[in-house]
Amino acid sequence: MKFTCIKTGINRTNTYIIENNGEAIVVDPGCDVGKIDIALKEINAVPKYVIITHTHFDHVGGVSALQKMGAKVYVSSVDYKLLKDADFYIRLGFGDEPVESFDADVEVNDGDVFTLLGHEFKVLATPGHTPGGVCYIMDGTSIFSGDTLFRLCIGRTDFPQSSHSEMMSSIKKLFALDGNYDVYPGHDKATTLDFERKYNPYAKA
Repeated sequence: MKFTCIKTGINRTNTYIIENNGEAIVVDPGCDVGKIDIALKEINAVPKYVIITHTHFDHVGGVSALQKMGAKVYVSSVDYKLLKDADFYIRLGFGDEPVESFDADVEVNDGDVFTLLGHEFKVLATPGHTPGGVCYIMDGTSIFSGDTLFRLCIGRTDFPQSSHSEMMSSIKKLFALDGNYDVYPGHDKATTLDFERKYNPYAKA
């Protein structure tokens, strides 16, 4: 297995590529499809699956292109409905950003478990940044936290449809998980759940 993180789009979104035997899972593909394609070719992999933590433009800008390459798309049922109802046109308070439309191959919900390329993923609903935001727990050891939990911070809740109270409930849900996990957020550096439990200023909020 190869694990790669590249920065995509104007917000430098962390796009993760998980490779196994020439096939890849792409987590939160931002707008730089060319950059993602180069990264895939460097590890001799084709995109087989896309999993999305939430549907803000900087996390889904490359989804349509990857779907056209044959990748199947896993996305929160709640966020997908909101994105589709908005005709894939997102307003976040700092400008309008259209997203090329894509289809959900699998709509995920809290508690869902599925296996891709030999890795088990469990879906944990973590609304707050978006109504349908989710985290993915991979193999019981790693969390793709999207824009819910960052190193020493949490996701913004000043966007339309965001909720600070839901975000705090989601953070408490993450911190209540048993054991330690590697945490791979949607922006900035990777961290661990134990580190955030100890040092994140929102841990005691």
